[in-house]
Amino acid sequence: MSNSPDTSGEVVFDYTASAAYTAAAAQAAGLLSTASGGAARAAAFDLSGLGVLGADFAAAWAAAWGNLGRTVETAAVLTDAYGQAVKAWGEVMAATDAHSADAIAATVADTPTREV
Repeated sequence: MSNSPDTSGEVVFDYTASAAYTAAAAQAAGLLSTASGGAARAAAFDLSGLGVLGADFAAAWAAAWGNLGRTVETAAVLTDAYGQAVKAWGEVMAATDAHSADAIAATVADTPTREV
């Protein structure tokens, strides 16, 4: 059971939560990007000293760290993109024309309007 008010039929955007999420997403994306760079550096470690017996291990090491780096970078890009999408949606909501909302409300009976 939710403690949220019943807002059925209304679009409600929580600007404070949006700002907090956008900031957190940007910070997380930065950390993920840094981690991706670390994984890429680990993939490039010189393991030539392992010789012929360690060649398979060296190849597996480079592939695993390279894959991790690409996966983490993808997570960074997606995290940042979602944060930007939330921010953009908030900007769209904030820019809603109150005059148009009032005109719609006047045309459609019992349409609630809400100040933003």
